Amino acid sequence: MSDLPREPRGYYLADKSLLELTGQLRVVTGGCTRKRIASSADFVVCGLETAGLKSAVRAAGASKPILVVLPGAFGMRCSGYPTSMTSVFVSPDALRGGVTDPEAVVLEVLHAQTQPVEEGSNCPVAENLARGSETHGFPAWNAVASTSGTPPIVTALDPEPAVKGNQCRKSFWRRFLDIENDPERNLQRLERVLTEHTSWFDPYDGNEISAHEALEIAGLIESRWQQNGRPSHCYGAQYWNHPSINATFSGAGGPVTFHEKWEEALTAARRDGGQLICWAGRITAEIEEACRNQGVPVIRIEDGFLRSVGLGAGLARGAMLATDDLGIYYDPSRASRLQELLQVRDLLESEKQRGRDLIAEIVNAKVSKYNFGKMRDFRFRTDRKIILVPGQVADDAAIRKSRSSTIDCACTPNVNLDLLKLARDRNPEAFIVFKPHPDVETGLRKGKLAADDLAGLADEVATQANIVDLIEACDELETFSSLSGYEALLRGKKVTVHGVPFYAGWGLTQDLTPTPERTRTRHLDELVYLALVEYARTIDPVSLIHCSPEFLVSRLKFQRDDRRHLIVTAFRRHMSWLGRKLGL
Repeated sequence: MSDLPREPRGYYLADKSLLELTGQLRVVTGGCTRKRIASSADFVVCGLETAGLKSAVRAAGASKPILVVLPGAFGMRCSGYPTSMTSVFVSPDALRGGVTDPEAVVLEVLHAQTQPVEEGSNCPVAENLARGSETHGFPAWNAVASTSGTPPIVTALDPEPAVKGNQCRKSFWRRFLDIENDPERNLQRLERVLTEHTSWFDPYDGNEISAHEALEIAGLIESRWQQNGRPSHCYGAQYWNHPSINATFSGAGGPVTFHEKWEEALTAARRDGGQLICWAGRITAEIEEACRNQGVPVIRIEDGFLRSVGLGAGLARGAMLATDDLGIYYDPSRASRLQELLQVRDLLESEKQRGRDLIAEIVNAKVSKYNFGKMRDFRFRTDRKIILVPGQVADDAAIRKSRSSTIDCACTPNVNLDLLKLARDRNPEAFIVFKPHPDVETGLRKGKLAADDLAGLADEVATQANIVDLIEACDELETFSSLSGYEALLRGKKVTVHGVPFYAGWGLTQDLTPTPERTRTRHLDELVYLALVEYARTIDPVSLIHCSPEFLVSRLKFQRDDRRHLIVTAFRRHMSWLGRKLGL
């Protein structure tokens, strides 16, 4: 917004309808604070309504400029959506001599300030917003037919025409475009309005963003809304995950309904023409067959690859969900949607680049799935090769449903002991670091190893440690199927796997179990893009609004560094432990 002062100044608010927008006004005007007396202010602020404009003219007294707030492409009161504030400064000179039609003055000023710079120039924001109407049906859009070649973008800025008696008064933006009535030049004018006179705010924290970012966020939110066209009935999810699941699957089909019994969920889904959403570990052959017989689609869900700051078993709700209509990513006994994507999907160069950018952002932010453990630098005093062996939950579905040529995963009492023995046999001279799984370490899940079991197998046991710090301190990682293997790949480490995790079999890892069903070689950027962008669904854990994985990376980093959030997370974890001890 090139015509606005960017240094802090005081303004007088002459329009009470804008009181709730003072936070955004401070951003737009460079940090201004509201003044009660017009004579002490540097300029006057009002809306486009006639009463507010006339009040502003009186307060300005032909000596102060007026900042007029116009209806933007996305309304400032649009909850759960990007918002925008379009503004124009009207100078004292334009107000001298008395003003009978203040709106006409604003029109004249804005028209003068938005002269097309170059004939035939590109208008990416205006054109993208117009396409957004056709593709996503942005909620700000009104179905206004245009027979004069007026760019459809104008309907996003148009409120309903004012009706007085039998006369319909043209909206501000219709009057603005009718001044010249040249479609090409008007599109260029609207481009300048949207880029130079409009401030855009994200729906997560209200921070100022670019127009392109606002349109990307709006497109994501609308596409998710439309994808969720079926009524969703959920079974098998823990109560602390309900808000995240509801945020992920609510849409045109309404909010998610949660059920204690799968029979009730299936009956309701069939009645509504909806779908059954089921936590992957809770679905059985009986449920699958019943859904198939009744023609009800099944979506399996599971924690995604960037989940939270805190443990799921510690009551921290997830911000990323793996959603699968075929199987689930950790179960190689059947095809999953992620495996199908990796097997057949050809990526554009722009998608590969986004995968590379995501890798860089994740590595730089030092985020992981749970972001658990105190961050610190590890310095192991050894000149031997350092191999990290991450523990897993002994009875986890990712273990029991997997397959392995080296470990009897269906029957082993403790996969962690088997894994450590195999890692030591394969690397007798290595310095082996064992990291217990955080759910096991905190007493929330099974799989703990006694000190006697670890003797002679692990040179170091890293407790209360952050997995990223350990990965960075080690040379290699050896695992059954832990997500830590994927996180090590992101950080350029050699990874050996005994099971069949989703990232094995594509030429990225040393695989000790054959994967004949995976015949394609993939680069890491392709794996990351398909897993985080195409396969998983992501919401902001604070606002519960759909977001990109890139935004989630920044949010998790902020939460991990926020002392208050860590205290709340620790309290919930201890309450979860106490509840399990009491059998609650």
